[in-house]
Amino acid sequence: MSRDAILAKIDRANAGRAGTDVKADADALITEPDRFRATFPDTPVYDRFVAKATSETVTATVEDLTSLADLPKAVTAYMQAKDLPRRIALQPREALTALDWSGFETVAKAEMNEMLAVTYADAGIAETGSLVFQTAPDAPVLLNFLPLHHLVVVRRSTILPHMEDAFDHFGTIAADQRRSLNIITGTSGTADIEAKNVRGAHGPRFMHIYSVAE
Repeated sequence: MSRDAILAKIDRANAGRAGTDVKADADALITEPDRFRATFPDTPVYDRFVAKATSETVTATVEDLTSLADLPKAVTAYMQAKDLPRRIALQPREALTALDWSGFETVAKAEMNEMLAVTYADAGIAETGSLVFQTAPDAPVLLNFLPLHHLVVVRRSTILPHMEDAFDHFGTIAADQRRSLNIITGTSGTADIEAKNVRGAHGPRFMHIYSVAE
């Protein structure tokens, strides 16, 4: 269908509708979001986040940690299970660099064929099982996209119910600091070839989320 045909079809669908009617519909989407977005009143926010993050379409895995201090030990176990070299592209965020990474080679930037990165998410979104990353000097964006294995820390207290909550919380912060905001939902995937779901097509093939109670 040509561009003109598509626009003509839209015009026919909107025939007779005043601009004020369209604006009223748009305003309703903002003032009454629960009419349109997914709700999960009988499921705790964290349980919804885990269910979505580990779903067949998102394909992340989740591991609960009592304390952030347990992270190096948990990463060691992950690397041993996957038979990975003890090299970590470590986000240079103080909460991570202050931990005991003795026995690891750590670098602050990811190379093109980086095997594994450990990063710290600023929030999670229960509705979609997504993670929110705000870029900053101590949070370089490529650590989220280049490694084959993306290991992510998220505090349970920062998991938000809906996507709009993330925009409300981070929108002003991102504008003030002129930084980008990345919302990542699981591993990289495509089904372009024969409708077969292939992971790691243009980003991490594996995402493992460490949920920290503190």
